[in-house]
Amino acid sequence: MKEEFKINRTLIWDYDFEGRYDSEEFKRWYISRVLSCGTKEDIRNIGIETIRQYFTQLNLPTKIREFWEWYFNYADSNGISRKVT
Repeated sequence: MKEEFKINRTLIWDYDFEGRYDSEEFKRWYISRVLSCGTKEDIRNIGIETIRQYFTQLNLPTKIREFWEWYFNYADSNGISRKVT
């Protein structure tokens, strides 16, 4: 399986995944890291649909989880595109 999104290597400096960036475990960990510490560009590289797909499986701080739950509910309720611009 190839890497599905561009990885910001500065976000993974403290973990050694031994090049296993295509594992489901890494994807869940990395998406959680991006939502907690990443930039708009990192979120854009993953894509909102991928974040939504993994969201229930992510280990996130409460405030960050609440924000994204709000975002998804707001976007769905208002017909807003899920694309990060």
